[in-house]
Amino acid sequence: MIISQTPLRVSFFGGGTDLRDYYELHSGAVTSVTIDKYVYVTVKRRCDDDIVLNYAEREQVRNVCDIQHPIFREALQIAGITKGIEITSVADIPSQGSGLGSSSTFTVGLLNALFAYQGQPKNAHELAELACHIEIDRLGEPIGKQDQYAAAFGGFKQYVFQPDGKVDVESLGLSLEQARMLQRNVLMFYTGITRRASAVLGDQKAKTSGNLDHLHALKELSQQGKGSLANCDIPLIGELLDRNWESKKQLSDKIHNEEINRIYDLGKLAGAYGGKLLGAGGGGFFLFVCPPDKQQAVRKALKDYKELPVAFDAYGSRIILNLNDTSGFLQYQEADALATVG
Repeated sequence: MIISQTPLRVSFFGGGTDLRDYYELHSGAVTSVTIDKYVYVTVKRRCDDDIVLNYAEREQVRNVCDIQHPIFREALQIAGITKGIEITSVADIPSQGSGLGSSSTFTVGLLNALFAYQGQPKNAHELAELACHIEIDRLGEPIGKQDQYAAAFGGFKQYVFQPDGKVDVESLGLSLEQARMLQRNVLMFYTGITRRASAVLGDQKAKTSGNLDHLHALKELSQQGKGSLANCDIPLIGELLDRNWESKKQLSDKIHNEEINRIYDLGKLAGAYGGKLLGAGGGGFFLFVCPPDKQQAVRKALKDYKELPVAFDAYGSRIILNLNDTSGFLQYQEADALATVG
């Protein structure tokens, strides 16, 4: 039996520049952090040759090609597993439309678990690229590469997407105290609106050539935001998030609507420095950067929306249980590898 734990992410700056249509010509940059909300994937051997999948639905098939869930099907084919396996996936938040990268997080966690099951563990770069290959190349999703990399690497990072497809990963180097300080100034609220990211990103992708000025601005904000995060300059982080949100809204009419704009205005009027809707847009979670003395006012203003308390996680996808039935040993990672910041 193998269990993987893979964190969801909060994207601060630069979202949208990780789409191939942009970075192949101009390079892209996204700054993000992973949080203590996870997707768990359990893989175990079966005593028969069936393939059993447990997620929001249940599938039991004899042939990989008969699997209806496209990510399960593609991942099993890539891992070379054809029979006698049961896989279960559970998540800490709604699995679709959250804006926290849940689909790519699941893909990375599934690949991590499957290759560990095969005794062929992959490093973070390999997991991220395989997940991108499944979602973008094999399934044709009009999405970017930031979510796969954030899930695989974890922590406070900037990801630079080069025109040749390579991705440079840079740690922001926040201290534990800086991470905790930022954490104390962050609030997240669920809009209650779900949507398929591919629908929003497909519209954005089609408008890339007309959105170049806005995309260039978002990439520059990733550079500025990297410095503000590294220095833990809370008011500046909020200001840059506000500018990022204004630029992001210009990419597609599907990113925002009357209710989403109202939520943001309420948060700002109540005292938040700034914030943004996470992910592709159109629904999911709002992030606000807000000083502690204004947080109760923001909570009151947004009382109709569920708050999601979060802590930052310093790690990417991990194998938290490896029961190797050929050796009879239980292998656990060191306890501190499971710790979250705060």
